[in-house]
Amino acid sequence: MDPRADAAALVADRYPEARWALLAGSVLDPGARTAGSDLDIVVCLPDDAVGHRDALRWRGWPVELFVNTEAGHRWFITTETARRKPTLARMIATGVLVAGPAGAVDDLQAECSALLDAGPGPASDAALEDARYVVTDLLDDLAYARDGGEADVVRSVLWERVGHLALAAAGRWDGGGKWLLRELRTWDLGYAARWVAARHDDQAMVDVARATLDAAGGPLFEGYLRQAPVMDEIHATRTVPPTVVSRSARAVLLDDAGRLVLIKRTVRGRAPYWVTPGGRVEPEDASVEAGLRRELLEELGATADVVRQVFLTSQPKDTGVAVHHYFLARLRSLDLALRSGPEFQDPTRGTYEVERVDLRDDAALAGLDLVPTALKAFVRTNRHALLAEAQDTVTEGS
Repeated sequence: MDPRADAAALVADRYPEARWALLAGSVLDPGARTAGSDLDIVVCLPDDAVGHRDALRWRGWPVELFVNTEAGHRWFITTETARRKPTLARMIATGVLVAGPAGAVDDLQAECSALLDAGPGPASDAALEDARYVVTDLLDDLAYARDGGEADVVRSVLWERVGHLALAAAGRWDGGGKWLLRELRTWDLGYAARWVAARHDDQAMVDVARATLDAAGGPLFEGYLRQAPVMDEIHATRTVPPTVVSRSARAVLLDDAGRLVLIKRTVRGRAPYWVTPGGRVEPEDASVEAGLRRELLEELGATADVVRQVFLTSQPKDTGVAVHHYFLARLRSLDLALRSGPEFQDPTRGTYEVERVDLRDDAALAGLDLVPTALKAFVRTNRHALLAEAQDTVTEGS
């Protein structure tokens, strides 16, 4: 059996339109190949094709196919490496051409090789905290398991999580299944040997886990906190229309320079994010717009010309929905010394920094974690129209 010839024949038979195809994996190395080795084949299709993953048998070989356009492959590379697992990048970097002209994939292979060599970089503080918390909690579960069955399950999960934590703390690529051990061996053969030996020895397991925790910043339980994600949409799962139980008013607020005035929120357990100024419409507010004017004064010490409502979102709340009205507004004055409200007196609610972003700079907008995400998409798509309408309002009023 010739894996390269068989892979080339499969691609020619099933994907005659392929721009190129690569054969990857241990099957390329006669010394590493086993009776169960499969053909891992990455296929690049024309730009209008639909990608897919397929598993089949061909000429006695088990085959896994990773089929996509080049843009689709790049998307998967970006997505996987963001999770610190370079599966597709490795296949492309190490694969051999079995279809397509010579040089067809050289540039992409060079990019993937450079990506692999550079490594994923340090894990984020939040990711390390999550991993430390899980290992800390599992150590307690192992110590106080009620029976042998529970202990076996916890031991298995703990062992794997310790391996992932070690790689994250070392700033190394991660892997699943056999690739977890391979990545550990690539990083530190001695650690990998101790980790493998600990699999069926509770004391060795505890020792490796504690040493790994210490290297990652120590055990973590008390003080671990994560905020719930922001919900942007309501899933259409009910037949009776929901009741509006609260309203809020927020401003897509522009200053004279065409900059979007935002509030940068920093809270414990979550990366910084940005919101438009505004808040809940209270019963005493004469209208939604009146509630917006009150909120702008409380949050920014600001006054503004309100142009009109331009966007609306809703999300589940209690037994109904909360509706959020977004108004295009032009800033007239701002004095942070006039800010008021309980959020500025309670340090547990985090910080509220005022920032301005040029609405003409789409790259700056793209880099902001502006919530909700539906609003961010609306603002980016319609930024020129928003600028023009706000300017027209100023012209008419002058």
